[in-house]
Amino acid sequence: MKLKKEIVLGNIDGNDFAVATGKLSKKVHGLMNNNKTAAYIFELLKKEQTENSIVDAMCEKYDAPREVIAEDVHELIKKLDELGILD
Repeated sequence: MKLKKEIVLGNIDGNDFAVATGKLSKKVHGLMNNNKTAAYIFELLKKEQTENSIVDAMCEKYDAPREVIAEDVHELIKKLDELGILD
């Protein structure tokens, strides 16, 4: 899975965000404000990933139990999929 090409990532004054463009903007309105963790996952999703590859990358970057990271990644991926922004 990866982000659809219509998703643009940005950072203004240290605030990370994502915005849908093109046809996808009719379904996903406005900015998605991302904390640092979500912004990292969004960056990973610029290239093809699996849920496990994201969890692996997160475990390398953050000092947290794998189970907690896996649950959080799963929840975010689920929300992104519901929004229809993943290929």
